[in-house]
Amino acid sequence: MDLPFETGDGDGGEGGTLASTVLVVDDEPVVLDICARLLEREPDLAVTLAQSAEEALPLLAEQRFDVLVTDKNLPGIGGVELIAEARRLQPSLEAVMITAYASSESVVAAFAAGASDYILKPFDDLRVLRAKVRAALERRESGVRTRQQSREVAREAAELLASGLDAPEPAHEALEVELRVYEEAVRLGLNGRVAVVGSAEAVAVLREHGFETLELAPYATELEGVDVVIVETGDPQWRTLAERLQRRPPDVLLLASPQADLGDLLEAITLRMDLVGFGSTQGASALPEKVRMLLLRRGVERAQDRLAAALSAFRQSIPTRHA
Repeated sequence: MDLPFETGDGDGGEGGTLASTVLVVDDEPVVLDICARLLEREPDLAVTLAQSAEEALPLLAEQRFDVLVTDKNLPGIGGVELIAEARRLQPSLEAVMITAYASSESVVAAFAAGASDYILKPFDDLRVLRAKVRAALERRESGVRTRQQSREVAREAAELLASGLDAPEPAHEALEVELRVYEEAVRLGLNGRVAVVGSAEAVAVLREHGFETLELAPYATELEGVDVVIVETGDPQWRTLAERLQRRPPDVLLLASPQADLGDLLEAITLRMDLVGFGSTQGASALPEKVRMLLLRRGVERAQDRLAAALSAFRQSIPTRHA
């Protein structure tokens, strides 16, 4: 049994909940079906669907949502306008725009409205949608607005464009190139280093699936230089190690040992960490997909940093009027 223990911060609702809430808006039933099937596989996500902005807005006025995923081209009120109104109703909400083609104009408009990311359809790799929703949830839960600067820059750029100013054509082309680079970086986001503490079986399983995997001791200095650390609860020092790594860069997964008991489960809940394989004799077999998602989410975050720099360069290229 895999147990993710993410909670919302309760903004706009009656308090926190173990389930993070996602609202998906698209006028194509097949897209809604794909999104629902994909996201509802995550046991800690509660997914609500709407086919138009007009259907979504009453929901946003009445219920708290953590993430809004919306198509750009909706009948009636468009996706960019929906994001702006959703962020007005729920300022802490994270938004991801679905678009068939990411142009410099559409991305600037979406970020200016309050989006923090976008995703292309058709979805070539369905895991990207899950990873982007996960990245959005982490931004929201941490309380750190890592994409806030991108929104501010995009808002300034959108205001200048609306006033009749424009960036030189090379600047538009440069941003278009960066958007393609961003998409490729996300697609290749499965690259990364993994370390395992206390489980030779986990090392073997991950290496079999092609992950660069190290087997390290609990206090090896190399632990802080990898992307994902897997700690088996059979190691006598696992609690101390997990607490220490909580404040460090790597993502941490707890792997339930065959002897894992209710005490281990309660410790995982307290630490707010995934406990993979609790109640199973083959917990390590679930690790490859978990690790893929963590690495993909990290790839998304790194790519977003580059996209933020590209948006800033685009904004700087727009000349301002001088009195």
